Amino acid sequence: MSGITTVTMPKWGMEMVEGEIAEWHVSEGDSIAAGDDLVDVETSKIVNTVTAPKGGVVRRLLAATGDMVPVGQVMAVISDKEVDEEAIEQYLGSSSASAAPAPAEDAASETPPAGSGAESPAPNTTASSPARGEPVAPARGAQMAEPDRASRDSSTLSAGPDDADVAATPVARRVAREYRVNLHQVKASGRHGRVTLADLEESLQSAGRQLEKPRAAARPDLRLERDDSGVPATPVARRLARELKINLLDCRASGRHGRVSKADVEALAAFTASGSAPASTVPNAVAAPVDSRPLSGMRRTIASRLQASKREAPHFRVQVDVEVDALLTLREQLNQRYREAKLSLNDLVIKACACALVAVPEVNVQFDGETLHYFPDADIAVAVALEEGLITPIVRSVNRKGLLALSSELRDLATRARLGTLRPEEFQGGSFSVSNLGMFGVDQFDAIINSPQGAILAVGAAAQRPVVRDGELSVATVMTLSLSSDHRIIDGALAARFLSALRGFLETPASMLA
Repeated sequence: MSGITTVTMPKWGMEMVEGEIAEWHVSEGDSIAAGDDLVDVETSKIVNTVTAPKGGVVRRLLAATGDMVPVGQVMAVISDKEVDEEAIEQYLGSSSASAAPAPAEDAASETPPAGSGAESPAPNTTASSPARGEPVAPARGAQMAEPDRASRDSSTLSAGPDDADVAATPVARRVAREYRVNLHQVKASGRHGRVTLADLEESLQSAGRQLEKPRAAARPDLRLERDDSGVPATPVARRLARELKINLLDCRASGRHGRVSKADVEALAAFTASGSAPASTVPNAVAAPVDSRPLSGMRRTIASRLQASKREAPHFRVQVDVEVDALLTLREQLNQRYREAKLSLNDLVIKACACALVAVPEVNVQFDGETLHYFPDADIAVAVALEEGLITPIVRSVNRKGLLALSSELRDLATRARLGTLRPEEFQGGSFSVSNLGMFGVDQFDAIINSPQGAILAVGAAAQRPVVRDGELSVATVMTLSLSSDHRIIDGALAARFLSALRGFLETPASMLA
């Protein structure tokens, strides 16, 4: 229907079948322009922002925060101002509004799938996801009043080249656009060098400008007047505390790295609602209620994939102890020789795996249940732990890369994995996986195969242990490696040959540099 545009759930990557509504940036009735942020969508791997394919008025939001929406399903309806409500209702009642394929005019709202050659969303589109079940976000201005357009101009802060490549939080980027601030002019202090809202506010204050604050509540809580901006807290916890009028100074901090988590805010809210004081102020207080929540999109995908792998692939494991003193010596020499080098033990292990996969190519495979796919190069997936789950970015053709290039690429992939800015093709596929828990002091463990790959290597901590050489007791730095293999395609003898080759490269590291 002319004048009406639908925004559908995009397909980011070949494996994406649904996405979770993380946060709406608009409300029904808002006037928007083409390219404005509409909604943050969380997939099993990343969080991206869907933008408006054209300008108009937001007439309907058809999914709430926390909803799982299949790819192609309509999430929102935008129309020209002249379109009346009857036309909107008639359109929604028609089959065209609920059909899975997106209309041609909506193509601008989707990111091309992996392999199309198009660029994926910029890094600044990443956002932290709010709690499942939160209501649709209020209209813009509910948390920050709209400033006077004429006051946004600043010759100092507005000048500079295109800032699309500047790493910034979604909130900071949105506010910078509203106040006409070029992010190149803002000093970044956020994690991984991102510009935060606090950085933006400091720059505006230096230029004699202020961010307009939200209107005060009708009955302000005196506890909220205490400044809690310096309290370490997750973005979800800070947003929830603001909505529930809870001061973060009153919350316990049980999250990772001593941060206040969403559960901490909810626990305090439960005490407040029941008329009780916070647990931190009451001796022998009753324990907080159990925090029950559904799995996130990422956690649900991980659970499904690992359960399928464990069920379908008959796992068997072999392990070997490797002396790595020579490897550690090589690492130290290279880091001293090349100042730009920051080689880790894990970098060398991954390089040795690539050499072993070339020497024993029968392990460098994928198996879809019917056909074996042999890879000419070692495309190794490396497990990276995130707060909400696990992701395995892939280093392509490791066997063809030098150690310095490999180390640099691994650091880049790991950083962008934690920022949620990996492209789908950077974490899909691979012929072999490496999971290293040695940095956490784990001596040895068993890993589950990352199907359809045929094997995964679990790497334990390198520690000094007693060893016997020529009947004499001595001490060496030893690391335990455990290989989990799909017994349908990899037999015990083949797995043993691979581990033997791997141990040879690790104990004689000069051999993998040839």
